[in-house]
Amino acid sequence: MSRSSKSRRIAALAAAVCMVMAAGSCGESNQPEQTSDTTEAAVTEAPVEESTTTEKTTKVPLVTTTTTTTPAPLPVMTDEVAAENTDFASVGSPKTFEDYYNINKDMVGWINIYIPNENDINEPVVQGEDNTYYLTHDFLGTEVKEGAIFADFKCPFTTRTRPANIILYGHNMASGKSFAKLTRYCTWNTSKITGARLGLSQYIASPTVTFDTVWEKGTYKVFAAIFVNTEERNGEVFKYYKQRTISNEGEFFDYVGKIMDRSLFFTDVDLEYGDELLTLSTCYYPLTKDAADTRFVVFARRVREGESAEVDTSKAVENSNPLYFDTYYKMNGGSWKGRNWDADPDSTDTSKTHLKIKGFEEYYKSHETTASTEG
Repeated sequence: MSRSSKSRRIAALAAAVCMVMAAGSCGESNQPEQTSDTTEAAVTEAPVEESTTTEKTTKVPLVTTTTTTTPAPLPVMTDEVAAENTDFASVGSPKTFEDYYNINKDMVGWINIYIPNENDINEPVVQGEDNTYYLTHDFLGTEVKEGAIFADFKCPFTTRTRPANIILYGHNMASGKSFAKLTRYCTWNTSKITGARLGLSQYIASPTVTFDTVWEKGTYKVFAAIFVNTEERNGEVFKYYKQRTISNEGEFFDYVGKIMDRSLFFTDVDLEYGDELLTLSTCYYPLTKDAADTRFVVFARRVREGESAEVDTSKAVENSNPLYFDTYYKMNGGSWKGRNWDADPDSTDTSKTHLKIKGFEEYYKSHETTASTEG
């Protein structure tokens, strides 16, 4: 289905979509009624230039996300996708990026994440004219509860450029479709059905994810996963979905710092200003939906040109005190004790985990830190 044909249907769909958003239904779920992974605030509230940061500089970015200066557009890849998907047998069982793109020009890429002992997350990614259409429509334009995995509509792609932070949304379905299995990265709860503890096993099995655009291949190293609240009634709201652009060092370090404060684990993956980020978001209700409208979000950064995609997972550790929100602490006890990591891998402070965030410590020697760093 083309973008132009969808736009003619937006008015007719608006009322139905609003009802879905208000009801918070994500289809059949492992908890009472999942909501969509994008709340109305996440979809409509933030203009593209807004960010989650409070610290900014005027320094010109060291690098950009432009992949080449050659003006000629790249063709859609003719490579086969990660695996054949039987869900598309009705349209001729497409096999290549080009096959899928010819079916739906809204396609911007393909996401693949290895899930041990289960089917992988292995689906095409689309991008609509807004963040509502693909909440309730699949890749073929059919109205379905599970919708599709889609990129934030304010994260523009071209054949040769990518957003500084690619934000992808997907529902959490009991059937396992879309982004349901993304929550396997949650260290304290493998699923809403069994409640069994998972620990770091998913990260160790899958420290990288693949997100290929229809024009270029891409591998990303997972560096964090967070559990966050979306409603002010439940306490602090981390609006990660607003950081669509990263304009300077201050924005990058502030954003990454807030992510690491909340991350359920720390890894050996290094970060530096100019890295391209991938943000994967889904709804998740271990506290129940009535108690708190919450999300589970995984963060990764693109493997740099010439860099190995290998990750030393033996150095990954669980965060003993991630930052949550008021309702979580009221239901589970505890409190945040303040930042328990620093960005100096050579530090001798044994009370903290030492991360590899190039330039972070140097930046904050001459700039004030933000509220997220305070105990």
